[in-house]
Amino acid sequence: MQHRKSTRTRRMRLWGAGAAVAALTVPTVAQAGAAPQAQAQAAVATTATFNDPAGDTAAQSRIRDHVKGLIEGAAAGSTITAGLYSFTDTQVSGALADAKARGVNVKIVIDNASTGTGGQYDALKAALGTDQSKGSFVTNCGVNRGCIGSRELVAGSGDGSINHNKFWLFSETGGTKNVVVQASANMTSLQRTDLFNNAVTIVDAGLYGVYQNYFADLATRKVNNDYYQTPSAGAYKTYFFPRKEAAGKSWNSDASTDTVSLILGNVDCAAGTEVRVAANLFSRREVASKLVSMKSAGCKVLLAQDGGTSMSADVASILSGKLTERVECEEARAGKNPVGLHSKYVLVNGSYEGKTGRKLVFTGSHNYSYAALRANDETLLKIDNAALYDQFKENHAKIMSYCKGS
Repeated sequence: MQHRKSTRTRRMRLWGAGAAVAALTVPTVAQAGAAPQAQAQAAVATTATFNDPAGDTAAQSRIRDHVKGLIEGAAAGSTITAGLYSFTDTQVSGALADAKARGVNVKIVIDNASTGTGGQYDALKAALGTDQSKGSFVTNCGVNRGCIGSRELVAGSGDGSINHNKFWLFSETGGTKNVVVQASANMTSLQRTDLFNNAVTIVDAGLYGVYQNYFADLATRKVNNDYYQTPSAGAYKTYFFPRKEAAGKSWNSDASTDTVSLILGNVDCAAGTEVRVAANLFSRREVASKLVSMKSAGCKVLLAQDGGTSMSADVASILSGKLTERVECEEARAGKNPVGLHSKYVLVNGSYEGKTGRKLVFTGSHNYSYAALRANDETLLKIDNAALYDQFKENHAKIMSYCKGS
């Protein structure tokens, strides 16, 4: 059975109330005779950023405001590049338009979802144009498909691939070159106010180049339903999807090509390694079974999951009572929507690939759904950085505490 709650059937939860009203953003008008300038920004550091939907407006908007600040700090002649899914935030689209007006090259690839009511595609098109031979442009992937993935897992379902990416690249911002931002968050109001999300900012020339190469394939619609690539750059490794199942196997029952299951298979549980998971959509039985086997083998396994229908019934059955701790995030608030979880990451603290003392983060746009693995344009980023791991662990502990036990 296919569980595609990851995309179109749950779009209103992903977009939020901002999708109900179309809003075209107009670039800010500079003072007469004055050329628009980048706003002064501090040097950019490698760090993690987490919003808090249960906090005040500033806490809810941390990721959005961080990205907006990087856009505002990009100087004339620099380049902003982004691969995005749903986008309804007028502040960010306005900041991009302003950047273009002051001479920044702005290049955006976006899923067709954002061409609809409330989406910012029309605003971006008006500000950037669509001609890819120019310094700035926006392009969308087309109807019922991603830019690279074009697969419909269930024939005749009308539920095809999407470009589910959420990354931002800055050639220079705040005086810092080669800045990569990989987020779990879409640029929508509900992603800020109702859902926990994560982002990581990395200053690294090699990783910046890896993402730029991927962006070029997205922009040119390099269709490949077995696109799977794993380029490395120092302490960082990217996994780009879709990834096809092995010959003779079904798309929803092949553990031998399930990237997350294989990553978890590199963990040595006999050494007492701790594994923490934050999951939005979770329907892959292969990943669920691996987590259970890891707990049985001696790992400490803690899972925070989104509530409602985000986890398939069969995965819930596999996991029930078999992990160290599991919480479901659907926490009621008076007069507001419940607080849920849209973050996507795996944390490993211990032995990995035969080496002890590892502190690793795996994060990106990639959900633990079959669509994310087999159909969509997606990115999963491996981070070998103890300081970033510590930031993610602190966030996970906070989510586990807030979302209580289930």
